[in-house]
Amino acid sequence: REDLASLLKSVQAQEKEKLHLTATIQVLKKSGRPSERLVSHENCTIRQSTGHECMHIQQITEASGTEEAEADAQYDSALKEAIKGVQDAVVAINEYLEEIRYEIAALEAE
Repeated sequence: REDLASLLKSVQAQEKEKLHLTATIQVLKKSGRPSERLVSHENCTIRQSTGHECMHIQQITEASGTEEAEADAQYDSALKEAIKGVQDAVVAINEYLEEIRYEIAALEAE
């Protein structure tokens, strides 16, 4: 039946979208919020006379604080969008599956 095949294709499309968004969430969570990312000291210089000369020391300014806040806001927005997308996909999948169950029950009743 063409209608059931179409419903199953819709379920598959939503599952694919859910998988993509779940991967996006995992990547975002792994990278972390920009303001909370750890710094690597691999490129720093270590001298006997002065010790550790960190390449990451920078003057904190209002502009850099604003940039960091904007980066965090973009991260939060992307994470929320991906989570909402997964939730929407799950709702759509459940609706399609309910429709399929209804159609199967109608076929069995015939």
